[in-house]
Amino acid sequence: MSSRIALLAVLATTTALPCLAQWAESRAAPPLPPGLASLWRVDGRKLDANAAAWSLAAFSTDGTLVGISNDSGTRIYRANDGRLAHMFPAPITMGQFAYSLAISSTGLVALGRVGGLDVLTLDGHAEPAKYHCLGLCGPVSALAFSPNGAWLAYQASSGARDPWPGIVNVVDLKSHARVAELEASTTRTGVSFAADGRTLIAANVTRVDDSGTFGLRAFSGGAGWRRTRDLSGASVPSGSIGPFAFTERVAAYSRAGQLEIRELATGALVWAAPLVPPALDAAAAAGPITLELVAFAPRGDLVLSYESPPSGAAPGTLVFRSMSDGATVAMYDVAEVSALAFAPTSDRFVYTTGAGRTYTALARVPR
Repeated sequence: MSSRIALLAVLATTTALPCLAQWAESRAAPPLPPGLASLWRVDGRKLDANAAAWSLAAFSTDGTLVGISNDSGTRIYRANDGRLAHMFPAPITMGQFAYSLAISSTGLVALGRVGGLDVLTLDGHAEPAKYHCLGLCGPVSALAFSPNGAWLAYQASSGARDPWPGIVNVVDLKSHARVAELEASTTRTGVSFAADGRTLIAANVTRVDDSGTFGLRAFSGGAGWRRTRDLSGASVPSGSIGPFAFTERVAAYSRAGQLEIRELATGALVWAAPLVPPALDAAAAAGPITLELVAFAPRGDLVLSYESPPSGAAPGTLVFRSMSDGATVAMYDVAEVSALAFAPTSDRFVYTTGAGRTYTALARVPR
């Protein structure tokens, strides 16, 4: 009898070992790309082969916090060591996921929703402050806190054929009141504050699909939010494809398999660089490379993009390029990046993945 029990035990062990190995393999997080100067990483959930998660990423205006938002909620981490500062669960209401994310230097977290936004505190004790768009509006897709934490600007997306102008709302965070409604873009949203904390910059795009222009408008909080600059901008070249990213000086987009940087004021092409193909040992891509994400370094010297083959046929590439001439500074092969962001100091960046074993990594910017 004892020999039979021993035999059954051996059979059970040998049968379980492959299962345990498969389980461990499924739990293992993918390695970081070679050469990446990672400061920390946080491993997330495991998604099945047919699932892909959207994500948002943002640093606080002072760079001390970094937030990642997806359909499971919003996590705020300490930027210096990756410790979790707070977790905000996803709303119970269907369709009320976050469409934009911003974090203030005073510890406020703003999440854009359909028709408005929530402003939460890191201590989680107070009920979220809620602000809404006037009239009918889509998702709030652009958010920005002023560097001094005094103001919050937000704007909702609208359709290309919407006859009404896009409205940028400004909230005084001390009085919790909306103090300005500023006319800006109709088809693409984008808001940011200048370093002085009083100048608000809004993208002013008339249309983006082989016609129209992309420009910007500036408003001064020190002058009753009077418009101080109105740049109609450059014409959109035929065949341009988003995502469209802006600074005060230039716009980025893809066209004919290249990343192009164009001056807003004159429309002059600054440079064009071919999108990066997959690594030599990767599976053959079944179509053209796509520009997925773009972020500009606040210092103005680098642009970071994520470029990938269609349908995840091979890992995509994080590419750092010089803003002066488009020269490649560094490249990292990473699968399924879903969000990325620069720190305000331009010395660090964060990215998060949205397929397989997901993870978030914060790393030094290559120089």
